Amino acid sequence: MKKLGFIGNPNCGKSALFNTLTGGDARVGNWPGVTVERKEGIWKKEGYLCVDLPGVYSFSPYTPEERVALGFIIEEKPDVLLQVIDCTALERSLYLTTQILELDLPLVVALNMRELAQAQGIAIEAATLSEILGIPVVEISAITGEGQAALAEALGLALQKGRKGKTILAQDKLWPKLLPLVQPYLGKPQGLFLGIRNLERQETVDWEGNIAALRYAFSVACCQKVTKQGVAKRDETERLDGLFLHPLLGIPIFLLLMAFLFHMTFSLSFFGTGFPSPGVFFKQGMEYAITILGDMILRFFPQMPDWGKAFFSEGIVGGVGKAVSFLPQILCLFFWLTFLEDSGYMARTAFLLNKPMGWLGISGRAFLPLLTGFGCSVPAMLGARTMEREESRKITRLIIPFFSCGAKLPLYVLLVGTLFPKHGGLLFFCLYIGGVLVGAVWARILKKRIFSGKEAPFIMEMPRYHWPRGDTLMQTLYRRGKEYLIKAATVILGASILIWLASHMTLELEMTMDSSQSILSFIGRGITPFFTPLGFAAGEDGWKATAAILSGFAAKEAVVSTLGVLGGGEELFTPLSAFSFMVFHLLSIPCVAAVSAYWLEEKSVLRLLFALCLWLFTAWIAAFLVYHIGGRLLFAFSGLL
Repeated sequence: MKKLGFIGNPNCGKSALFNTLTGGDARVGNWPGVTVERKEGIWKKEGYLCVDLPGVYSFSPYTPEERVALGFIIEEKPDVLLQVIDCTALERSLYLTTQILELDLPLVVALNMRELAQAQGIAIEAATLSEILGIPVVEISAITGEGQAALAEALGLALQKGRKGKTILAQDKLWPKLLPLVQPYLGKPQGLFLGIRNLERQETVDWEGNIAALRYAFSVACCQKVTKQGVAKRDETERLDGLFLHPLLGIPIFLLLMAFLFHMTFSLSFFGTGFPSPGVFFKQGMEYAITILGDMILRFFPQMPDWGKAFFSEGIVGGVGKAVSFLPQILCLFFWLTFLEDSGYMARTAFLLNKPMGWLGISGRAFLPLLTGFGCSVPAMLGARTMEREESRKITRLIIPFFSCGAKLPLYVLLVGTLFPKHGGLLFFCLYIGGVLVGAVWARILKKRIFSGKEAPFIMEMPRYHWPRGDTLMQTLYRRGKEYLIKAATVILGASILIWLASHMTLELEMTMDSSQSILSFIGRGITPFFTPLGFAAGEDGWKATAAILSGFAAKEAVVSTLGVLGGGEELFTPLSAFSFMVFHLLSIPCVAAVSAYWLEEKSVLRLLFALCLWLFTAWIAAFLVYHIGGRLLFAFSGLL
């Protein structure tokens, strides 16, 4: 099977085309730098193994994305390369083209986003561009799949003809001076490309600057020949940016949008109507369905022994069923986050927050991995690789767990929905914003006391606004739902079974229906003194909250399933102790998978121990302050008690 490499600038539609051709699920967003690692899929109709590479502006390589893309091309030698070009940014895209042309690989250029170019009055003559570059150039639509037949034909033609590297530098009078320096590399695999790359690294003469100037000059001249500029339509992006990037209104608008998002997902009274929000409505429906299903299954097995009924009701329905019932709200939250991201708004937020984030010690580029942390800390840890400075990457990874991941949502829903029915949206907003503020404080402290150095300039292309595609949104929700259900069927189910057994077995390994005499009770009571000052571990049944905290180290969703198994849900808590419990849950050590991702990225046992202590210390202190000081003041003024 032929290997086809997808390459192009960030946000050019490369991943969207990859998904259209392969039916894959490479993450697609209206955000530069969405693809950090390479992704593979099969274009079955044409028989290509497609590899979606990170978006790059050039082959410097200075960034992790450039190193991944160039490493794949040089080491794995794909059979053909497909460069996807945004028609609205042809001049910038051609700089990368001039470098790709120097590779000994067949190349096809695909002109994407024609409709946006037409709206700006831009028309590109594909045939003329093909003649100048000496390679096939086709017009496609990454979203609709238009132009697939022409693309397949062009790829086949490029493969059939093959090609040796050809540089546009040969058109300049400087080339005779460069040729003797490149000559030793010629005749070797990728010799022309590697020879020029080696030349650019020399420090005696600024060959890199001279060569870059020639590439830009070619790009400008080429654009002038193939582009016709007509009358542009009204630019809605500029008009909207005047509002969303306003120096005074921008951040308040962002906070209002986040508050609206949480209200749509978690409020029991939708804008004061008395009806639940969409997220709560579907959660209630899911709970009802799970209860009915559990009763039906028990009726099919009337001879089941009492311990079997208890295991099914408490361990399976009470544990796994309770965790699954929160799926609608998790999907609702990710629907709105994906909507804002794909529309292009989140890229503006990164730009807007760059200055305050820079004061904290990290650049606006950290916004994407931190935003990803609201979904899952594991890809967020990996996403920090895109940041230029090592100090910024370290700080970002340390504060990612403070950004509440989706796995923590079920506990919030369980306690907020019962103990704070009138102010659910407000409590969720406070928890999420509180985690962000704690992360900001630690980022500032770490920058001042441990990590130093000047932050790299933040440069990011602003994508155009557009309505997110319905199929992209549904694909994201499907992936999120699938991941959650798989975890429910594996990690949460396993944890629920272990918790049930541990709560119904004594130290003498005898079965008991009194959980206070169980192994789990013994373990929970042993470490309860550590949590007693936080309020939620007090009383005869306080060990149940402690046991739930321990289960959360395996998977944060297991906290709810543990409470369900033990029969110790919201009745264990007062509003104040519940708030303290949620704060500890928000800020404490993340799940094993996230801890493993941190260790793999940092590759240091000492840094891992430091991180674990930092997260645990922060969670304990914050929960202590909430229970003894802040919580009482908040509840007294807001009337939540």
